[in-house]
Amino acid sequence: MKKYPFEQSFYVFLSFAAVGGFLEAYTFLLHGGVFCNAQTGNLVLLTLRLYERDWGMAAHYLYSILAYLTGILVSVFLSRAMRGGAHIAVTAAEIAAFAGLAFLPERISDWYTYVSVAFLCALQYNVFTECRGAALSTTFCTNNLRQAAVNLYRGAAEKDAAKLKKSGVYALVILFFALGALLGGFTADRLGNYSILLCSAILLPVCILMIAFGRKKQPPKDPRPAEPGEAPGEDSRANVG
Repeated sequence: MKKYPFEQSFYVFLSFAAVGGFLEAYTFLLHGGVFCNAQTGNLVLLTLRLYERDWGMAAHYLYSILAYLTGILVSVFLSRAMRGGAHIAVTAAEIAAFAGLAFLPERISDWYTYVSVAFLCALQYNVFTECRGAALSTTFCTNNLRQAAVNLYRGAAEKDAAKLKKSGVYALVILFFALGALLGGFTADRLGNYSILLCSAILLPVCILMIAFGRKKQPPKDPRPAEPGEAPGEDSRANVG
């Protein structure tokens, strides 16, 4: 059986899917009726507001789109610069940012929240891209719905258990996304802005486990002091004779 890194586990992706659904409900209900996880709707609304010459509302959607684009660029940089560490960095950034957003005063403009969430969702979308061989998103469900249906049909038609299993992976992620949205709606009504702390609570154990599993993957250090001219951890006896 093929082994997958921990950051591609069901636990990690279902946790992020729940957070993704939560954020859609959170920003829509509490911060300006904006969906920040994906930008298709914002692009349409930006175009309509420009046509109506409503410059203020046009800027409202433009900021979200620009924040998302910035997040994608930063995620590419992190993936190249940190490699496996990008997953931990993004998770830790989300935990800290959500905790900070929870305590913003009510008089503060919604701009700070929806721009921050758009940026963070772009990071999440472009770093957490594959769960046990299935390419999927944890911040929106359009492609997940398509892949669930396509793999279900092909798996049944071809009697391919692997495709049926992949369809189940997509379906499970969609379910947790919906459950996250339900939790977001329920807690937004009762806890207000503090409800986003639940996202930090969901991701904290994810981050801790990613760090723990990341350390396990590191090769053990050679306790023998390096000889002069020898790279640390390199056995000079391999060159004898």
